[in-house]
Amino acid sequence: MKINYCITILLLFTITVVSAQSKKEVKKLKIKSVGISITDITDGKEKTYNESFKRFDNSANELEDIEYNKDGTFKKKVIRKYNKNDDVTEELVYNEKGNLKKKTITEYNANKDKTLEIVYDDAEQVVEKTQFGYNSFNEKTFELTTDKKGEVIKKSIYVYDKNSMKIEKKTTDGKGNLISIKKYHYEY
Repeated sequence: MKINYCITILLLFTITVVSAQSKKEVKKLKIKSVGISITDITDGKEKTYNESFKRFDNSANELEDIEYNKDGTFKKKVIRKYNKNDDVTEELVYNEKGNLKKKTITEYNANKDKTLEIVYDDAEQVVEKTQFGYNSFNEKTFELTTDKKGEVIKKSIYVYDKNSMKIEKKTTDGKGNLISIKKYHYEY
């Protein structure tokens, strides 16, 4: 039992170290992929299975992220595409059967700010769209999310102080009812 405990601690430490590689380290070391496997020991018997696999491009962007169930079967896969600024432009999420579950397309402006995010379902039908607006100081001023019919689901408004620091985010539902207020406090 004590050996199982020590092995589990060592395994968790190893997983944390491998998973915690920063984008900077992945790029510096030219890591192309990382796979994580786990070996469980029960009653002296070892059982090894894959936990996850990640693949990177030359800029250390995560191109592929695969997760597995404890029995080693496929759980989920996410594939991402990037633009020349290393912004995610497309994300495909596949379910445990390998079928497309969700697709997200993201557009950016000349300032590299996200301007539009469109989410599609497994039939490639629009589920929701989120538009992002900015002021002349390049501060995000709103997010407007609509459903497939164009009906507003929620809207968030951002407020900034004289130092261009975000101080408030108010979110309302499709009917204009206040859902939440997030306030930011700074100490200078």
